[in-house]
Amino acid sequence: LLFLGTEFGLYVSLNGGADWMKWEHGFPTASAMALVVHPREHDLVIGTHGRAAYILDDISPLRTISAATMAEPVHLFEIPDAVQYRSGQSSGEGSPGHNEFRGENRPSGARITFSLNAEDLPRPGEAQPQQAAPGQGFQGGFGGGQPGAAGQRRSGPQVTVEISDADGEVIRTFRSPVTLGVNRITWNLRRDGFRRPSAGQQQQQFGFQPSGPDVLPGTYGAKISYGDHEATGSVNVLADPRYDIPMADREAKLAAIMHAGSLQEVVADAVERIRTTRTEVEAVLAKVRGERQAGGPSELARAGRQLNTALTDLEKKFWSPPGSGGQRVVRTDNVVRLIGRASGSLGSTWDAPTQAQQYRLQQAEAMLQENLDEFNRLFAEDVAQFIDQVEGAGLSFVQPKEPLTMPQR
Repeated sequence: LLFLGTEFGLYVSLNGGADWMKWEHGFPTASAMALVVHPREHDLVIGTHGRAAYILDDISPLRTISAATMAEPVHLFEIPDAVQYRSGQSSGEGSPGHNEFRGENRPSGARITFSLNAEDLPRPGEAQPQQAAPGQGFQGGFGGGQPGAAGQRRSGPQVTVEISDADGEVIRTFRSPVTLGVNRITWNLRRDGFRRPSAGQQQQQFGFQPSGPDVLPGTYGAKISYGDHEATGSVNVLADPRYDIPMADREAKLAAIMHAGSLQEVVADAVERIRTTRTEVEAVLAKVRGERQAGGPSELARAGRQLNTALTDLEKKFWSPPGSGGQRVVRTDNVVRLIGRASGSLGSTWDAPTQAQQYRLQQAEAMLQENLDEFNRLFAEDVAQFIDQVEGAGLSFVQPKEPLTMPQR
């Protein structure tokens, strides 16, 4: 592997200088006056004449690339160790805008480099739809890809990335846009996020699952899938060397965060069931209105309206539905708010949970248990009674599921 700096750009050879290609991924046609490969990070650092210094992150995959690897449908290069770190507010102004120059850092996480060979893949540099949302990774060559803007969707070819723990359980799944040849994406060293209440399909509208808590240091499996082909590898996640936190403390913190997430998912189940039941009631009311015009029963309509009111009041105890309190009014007397406070506090450090954090989690548990008791009573009594009335009128209604229960620690 050879690199050559010239007056008109950077060139690379993969066969000892027999053939040369101009390198155009993240480096312009500029005078390359000095080259050095960082001995630890394997970054190619390029000094130019009066323009800038460029860094091509981790060129180590080029050391093993060959015609054979490029011919494979999916080839995963060795993944370098990934170091966890916490970043805080930098010195100086908080929002300097264009007042000062700041270089762009490489994405935080594990750099996963792979090559794809398929007829349906676009070539690098061709016009592409918008990129995937941030937090999932980025697509591009060495130093060439950019994270997409929040909320953007991306059509076209994508790979599926699955990260698994030491037990083989998949803890993170995301998709990323790709092109023909070498691609690079970044796993942000987090688990999948927890399900949250949704007013419809808004949770899936961006096409990605939000990130969850940080993983623990250790070895994780990585699988890249495209069509019927896949490639697997592993990545070592190293702890932030600036912190001396016992693994037992980190495990206790992750367990607390996972429990808070399980509470949130119970809320999501409750809200989904409430909204589904209310939709069923609305369907019955629509039928009853049509029959009432022909002199049909009205008692069922009154029962349906009362049940919908009870369902709406109960939903507000779990979370603040969109439009329920006005744009400037934020409810604080619901379970989601308490869980959010507990989760936010737990996620602020890697240390063992404090008494205050445990207390906040217990507050959320107590309110959730209280609301689940009311939820199960409403469905066991009021909803069941309404179903009997509906069936007595010769109409149909989807039977509710089993009662919801609190997750165990």
